[in-house]
Amino acid sequence: MLYDSLTADLSEDVSSPKTQSIVHELLQFIQKNSANVSLGKPYINVLLDAYASDYIKNMADSKYGKGASDYIVKAFRYYLKNSDSENR
Repeated sequence: MLYDSLTADLSEDVSSPKTQSIVHELLQFIQKNSANVSLGKPYINVLLDAYASDYIKNMADSKYGKGASDYIVKAFRYYLKNSDSENR
């Protein structure tokens, strides 16, 4: 559901408060529901690598629309670069 919200409007700027709020919520959800996950830089980089891979990219684009995977990667990269250290 959070990925649906994140990719609902692929023309929205990834730096928008709405998009970054969804990214934050998504990462918090993953952390809360995965006992061994720490959301530091290494984990976010794993997500970036996954969505940049051809396999996941094709799946995400099929499910959420052409360009969705690139959008997700850009939104996560922006979050990683600009979020407060307490959010990581």
